[in-house]
Order: sequence, then C-alpha cells, then structure tokens
Amino acid sequence: MVIVTSQLSVKKTREEILRRLYQRLPQTNIYQLALELGIVTEVDGRKNKGWVGQTVEKAAGLALSSSQSPDGLDCELKTTSLVWRDTRWVPKETIKITQLNPEQVLTETFESSSVWKKLSRLVFVGVQHVSPTECYAVQMGAVDLLDENLIRPIRAFWEDVQNNILSGDMVHFYNLGNSDELIQLRPVGDGKLWSTCPVSGEKFPARAFYATKSLVERIMRQQT
Repeated sequence: MVIVTSQLSVKKTREEILRRLYQRLPQTNIYQLALELGIVTEVDGRKNKGWVGQTVEKAAGLALSSSQSPDGLDCELKTTSLVWRDTRWVPKETIKITQLNPEQVLTETFESSSVWKKLSRLVFVGVQHVSPTECYAVQMGAVDLLDENLIRPIRAFWEDVQNNILSGDMVHFYNLGNSDELIQLRPVGDGKLWSTCPVSGEKFPARAFYATKSLVERIMRQQT
C-alpha cells in the first residue's frame, strides 16, 4: 500500500510537468524560446550542448541544473534527439538513468532501488533538430507506473544484476542487457573508474544503468 501511494504521488507531479510542457512546447521553436528565456545557446562560437535541456527545464518551471522545481514538484527532465524512421520517431541515443552502487544494490528491493526511484521520476522530451536554429519537441512521456508489462522486465533485469553481485560474478560481465531490452548496464567514463564487488572484493569497471532506445521510444509512444 505504501508503494502504491508513493507511485501515485510521483505520477501526479509528472503529469503536472507534462501538462506544462504540452501547453508551452508544441509548435514552438525551442531555439527561439531559449533566446526569449535568456538561455545561452553558444559560448565563444560553439554550441552550448545543454541549451535544449536547460530551455525545456525552464519552460516546465523547474530550477535549472536541479531535479527539484521551485514549487516543490519532484521531477527530472531528460531531453533526447529523435529522427523520423520507418513511419515513427526513433531516439538517436540511450539515456543514462543512474550509476551502479554495488553495495547499495544488495540492501535494496527493486521498489526501493535508486534505479526505480530515478526512472519513475523522469519525464522524457524527444526533440527534432531541423537546423542549427530550429528545434521542436515532437514527443513527450514518462513511465506508466501502473503498466506491469513495462515494469516487469525492468524489475527482472535489476534483480539479475543484484543476483550477479551476490554471486560475485559481476567482474566477469562487461555489459548486461542489449539494445532490444529496456535497460542496460554498461561501463561509463574512460575506463579509469572502478567499482568493487562487495562479495568477492574484486574490482571491475564502474557501470551505470541506461534506458535503451527501445524503452525511450516505448515510453514516449504511449503518450501520443
């Protein structure tokens, strides 16, 4: 019962963010909106890589560079570029959810895990870059917290990771999950970051959970 209450509370805050975005973004050139909102799009003649995300955050009423909005809504936006392919919008890249903390995973359940807490708070905004000065939001969405068909494979994947850590086998895996699944676990950084298996004591490349293109597409398609 506690979990359901928490989920419904998160869903309400995300719906509020989506409502704001649907009011502000459709048919709006995000580049022009950035200029109106005072977002820096170029620095010393080079594109500010974060300008789209910063503009969308501000349009939604969220504090920049923070997952906590000024009016208390608990939500985080993730923007990603989409391309039109085979009659549908397809994400160009995966999206990082959160870093793997091996010791923490062993003390969690899926419902209390950092992965689920993070994923359940995310709102995805898919944008199309028409030109350097034209950018439009074409799809938006968030995880359906009541869709067990979506949540079940994500939970199963997380439990597989937990079991691998418990067995001390994590060091033998480079990647877990593939592009056809909903989430992946893969190394991050330049290979110089390391984690330690709390069971075997062996070191392995630090890793993070990523939402695959398949998951991002599925989430945003549900809202259209």
